Amino acid sequence: MDIDKKIFIIIVTYNGMQWIENCLKSVLSSSVAVEIIIVDNGSKDGTVEFIKSNFKDVLLFEQDQNLGFGKANNVGLDIALKNNGEYFVLLNQDAYLEKDTISLLLEEMRLNPEYGILSPVHLNGNGDKIDLYFQFYISPNNCPDFFSDLFLSKVVKNVYDVNFVNAAIWMLSKETLKNVGGFNPYFFHYAEDNDYVNRCNFKKMNVGIVPKAIAYHDRNVPNRKFDLKTFINLKDLDLLNPNRSCSAKKMIIQTIKKSIISMIKLKKTDVFYNYQYLKKMIKNYHLIKRIQITTCEDNYSFLTYRD
Repeated sequence: MDIDKKIFIIIVTYNGMQWIENCLKSVLSSSVAVEIIIVDNGSKDGTVEFIKSNFKDVLLFEQDQNLGFGKANNVGLDIALKNNGEYFVLLNQDAYLEKDTISLLLEEMRLNPEYGILSPVHLNGNGDKIDLYFQFYISPNNCPDFFSDLFLSKVVKNVYDVNFVNAAIWMLSKETLKNVGGFNPYFFHYAEDNDYVNRCNFKKMNVGIVPKAIAYHDRNVPNRKFDLKTFINLKDLDLLNPNRSCSAKKMIIQTIKKSIISMIKLKKTDVFYNYQYLKKMIKNYHLIKRIQITTCEDNYSFLTYRD
């Protein structure tokens, strides 16, 4: 496969028929040339057949099992790197881009190589409100000066540092992958992006948002007031794996063992970041003690960069 394009869009799909057409059309309308890689996690709703029939130019890689979000993205990133990728946009199947979203992110990534992750402003699917959770990411505690600059009509900066932004729409560079690697496959679904941001911070790479760039996250959000104290909703842990055979207590014990093993295989100093998740799990044990889930397989083969 001869690919000479340098910008790759990586989309992990799983039963995404209701979004995938709008998602892919938005990417194909981009003002810059891109190559699209789709890693399908075993969809059963016709997503794969629809892509094959209507978007024949995308690179589609079907998996015979659900790898989870992080591990499937690693598959796509590995393919992109092997085909001379320089910049990589991770895009949710339920997210859409404006025509200039990628070009604006790319411009700032090239001008600011200290950023490991750049993301646009996330609106909801209709584009009439800021995405509920994104409001938290750009709150004054997590993104200093952004709201003040807007309210006081100051010159809005090209990039604002944030403590965290979810991986629905991320741009990474080759340098990011060289320094940070890929996602930790231990996190099947949810918290893998928290872990990745922590590892970027450890590697002295910043995380930022580009206010001029806009994207849409067309997801269902709970009809309730968002709890700003909750960074990860532990009640959603039952979504980590469909096979619910392990108790929450056993999960915590396995987390301790696997975190230590995983971090030893990488760098011992990274134990700190998994430890933060462990503390949150223990602190909120009362929320998850009735949830039955299975931990991910013993696979810590992180995507690594090689010249």
